[in-house]
Amino acid sequence: MPQGVAMSPDGTVLAVVEGGFNPPALRILGANNLVVRATIPLKGAFGKPVWVDERHVLVAGANTDALLEVDVQSGAVDVLPAGKGTWPTAVALSPDGKAAASANDMTGDVTVGALTQFGGAKTFAVGAHPSDVVFSRDGKVLYAASRGASTVSAIELASGAVTTIRVGLHPSALALSEDGTKLYVAESDDDSVGTIDLVRKVRTGSVDVGLHDGRLSGAGASPNALFERHGVVFATLGAENAIAVIHDGRVMERIPTGWYPDGIAIGSDDTLYVSDGKGESDRPNPQFNPFTKHREGYVAASQDGSVRSIPLGVYAAGNARNETAQVLANAMPTWTPPPASETVIRPDGPIRHVIYVIKENRTYDQVLGDLTRADGDPSLVWFGRQYTPNQHAIAERFGILDRAFTNSQVSADGHNWTDAAFANDYVERFWPPNYGGRRKLYDFQSGKSPDVPHNGYLWDDARRAGITYRDYGEDVDVTGSPGASPNFQQGFMPGLEGHYDPAFMGWDLKTSDHTRFQEWNREFRQFVAHDDLPRLEIVYFPNDHTAATRPGYLTPRAYAAQNDWAVGELVDAVSHSKYWGSTAIFVLEDDSQNGPDHVSDQRSTMYVASPYAAGGVHHEHVTIAGVVHTIEILCGLGPMSIYDQTSLPLYAAFTTHPDLRPFDAVVPSVDMSAVNKPTDYGAKLSATFDFTHLGQVKPGDLNDIEAHDVGNVASLRYAGR
Repeated sequence: MPQGVAMSPDGTVLAVVEGGFNPPALRILGANNLVVRATIPLKGAFGKPVWVDERHVLVAGANTDALLEVDVQSGAVDVLPAGKGTWPTAVALSPDGKAAASANDMTGDVTVGALTQFGGAKTFAVGAHPSDVVFSRDGKVLYAASRGASTVSAIELASGAVTTIRVGLHPSALALSEDGTKLYVAESDDDSVGTIDLVRKVRTGSVDVGLHDGRLSGAGASPNALFERHGVVFATLGAENAIAVIHDGRVMERIPTGWYPDGIAIGSDDTLYVSDGKGESDRPNPQFNPFTKHREGYVAASQDGSVRSIPLGVYAAGNARNETAQVLANAMPTWTPPPASETVIRPDGPIRHVIYVIKENRTYDQVLGDLTRADGDPSLVWFGRQYTPNQHAIAERFGILDRAFTNSQVSADGHNWTDAAFANDYVERFWPPNYGGRRKLYDFQSGKSPDVPHNGYLWDDARRAGITYRDYGEDVDVTGSPGASPNFQQGFMPGLEGHYDPAFMGWDLKTSDHTRFQEWNREFRQFVAHDDLPRLEIVYFPNDHTAATRPGYLTPRAYAAQNDWAVGELVDAVSHSKYWGSTAIFVLEDDSQNGPDHVSDQRSTMYVASPYAAGGVHHEHVTIAGVVHTIEILCGLGPMSIYDQTSLPLYAAFTTHPDLRPFDAVVPSVDMSAVNKPTDYGAKLSATFDFTHLGQVKPGDLNDIEAHDVGNVASLRYAGR
């Protein structure tokens, strides 16, 4: 994941910081042809680089707790300590080149000192999760943006006085105007670029960079890098896959980029250079091979970034209008809602209740690749019909969705997509180093700034709409025993207060998904008796995640079967109740990171269970955001982001002619109580895994052990083993 790009002083080469899942590096590219000149491995890296001179580049060292001064010719790296536990995310150099500053994510402060003696630097508190730092033109003031506090701090370096300026939600980047009188702020979760008057030290206004054009209007631009030249501000819009060109207080044009642009530089000839954090596309991963050192085929490891050069002629004059039209076309929905008489996906239709089941981390081929009528590869199956008879039966009766994709790559962004139809810039930038083992803090479902997107989550949407809703385990960190109070220190969603079942355990692999079902069913029977089933229920069945081969825990196969049984039992219970005729059940994985797939490493399983399900095989492109959009329509909720607003609802998966036959759950034929033995493959390593919270285990190791346990590794065929 390239996180930033900078042009050398002589305009001949580009420095690109790579700070994703894979080992970090500084890459040097020729500006004229983007050919790699050098790749310098680093122990840590994050954010945008800064050139000291034509030979040296400063990089925020992230997990090294230092700034790194890199000699791009020799590859030598000088370490400038910023302080223990600081985790620098951004770096700035004073105009005279003598002083440097770092924004320290983990300590909520900035470090400022002489470049040659950075160890004697001063520290200033600026608010949680600072994202960027910029010196004033005279070098006397340092400006620092705080994502967590949504502020910019102006620090008078001589006196230490700090002025705090309120800005838009979760600022991610800063840029000083050429004349030094204004500071531009990328307000990532307000979809705006704000302007600060540096003389008066006040925010004077902002420019909306979100898409607003006919059917396009909603939160989700994620401005995250800025560059100003001659009064024109260029802003990368990570979630729009575009650059906004801002002049005279408005967006003049938009330029399409690759996937998730997050850094920008400009050459002397006005050529734009943009780093795309996620590159150009996803890919199939049938070669998924957890046995190799580099975890070939793992979704985070195989996601290449890219750098694009965009000549002035592409975005100047009349050509720019064509580029803007392309950005709009890329985002514009290609579908139209059917007439109300032809669909049950409408707020006043026969479906009055939605149950939304969220599971963990499987691909389509890994589970359903053995279905004969759809596009699956049976050689890639790990948890097939033997372990998941209910999911197979649900798909075969209610409809097979073989073009269902996650918007996410892993659980960190996955639970944001399932719950909010969006993952913001903080989540997108920080989960890769977390999953790469270089950042311990997992705060992507905390319910606090800065990971909360502009419009919050489904429960916030339901509260705004005034409908009844109930949560079972999703984003509720209940510790101890069932019925315990939520652990607010680990994170809790305010919108769930009074709307969750405290006896239902969330993330806890020691709790059986069958036990979770029984607790959900206890309340469900009460709702049936009192005729007051909530309009929306969100249910978390996480145990298909597995605990690898940790001794004393269930085997991966037992976990998969137990999880499948819980899903079947839930559909069974609803289908035998009076609410069956008015309910739609949606079941999906939050991401697809833990397995192979011959179509895409983001293809996953999705299920619909309802009397109104159409059955058959559906090849329509379906996403998590499309499922969320469907739920919103059925429950009368407004869209939370431009992604759910524009994503195709599951119209084709439903019919207007109900089939009210109940569904009978199937007890898997495998031993659902089988536990791992100390002699099992990977047992010793599994015993060291931290399963206390989601996302704490290295996914490559987990996948490796699961693959051995199921004994059917698809990659063996493709790797010639």
